[in-house]
Amino acid sequence: MKIDQRIEIVPLDVLPGEYRLDYNALSSVAGAYDNSAGIPVIHYDPEQMKYPLQFVNTLAHELMHARLDNWVDDVPGGAGAHELATDLGCIIAGFGVFQLQAADEAGWSGYMTQPTRAFALAVFLSRRDLGIDAVAPYLSSRCLRLVKQAVKQL
Repeated sequence: MKIDQRIEIVPLDVLPGEYRLDYNALSSVAGAYDNSAGIPVIHYDPEQMKYPLQFVNTLAHELMHARLDNWVDDVPGGAGAHELATDLGCIIAGFGVFQLQAADEAGWSGYMTQPTRAFALAVFLSRRDLGIDAVAPYLSSRCLRLVKQAVKQL
């Protein structure tokens, strides 16, 4: 991602997963980026370590915040579209399989829909002259189907 600054990586101060059952919660925070004190810090949920694909995806997403930190207001849509631009940046940086498959495994879509992620991954593959075979072994059948549909749209 071409980040040449030191970034702290710190676990979130949360209860262990077995003590967190909340029937009213719709989602939980997997990670967060903070640079308010002038020192970039990525906080992550330690429970993510049990799911390596999701953990890598979370770290990539939070690192992309650091990469885009100086351009929050400059991306199309401004600060309101920053999270969307961050996910797209991860795909552009080569983390598209992590973006697509981790969201599928976690059962959430995050800031982009799965078809949108699949389309961005298809564009990434096309621009690098890679075929679907480059990612097929790493995708579930549902994700692979989405990428194939996206490739047909290009």
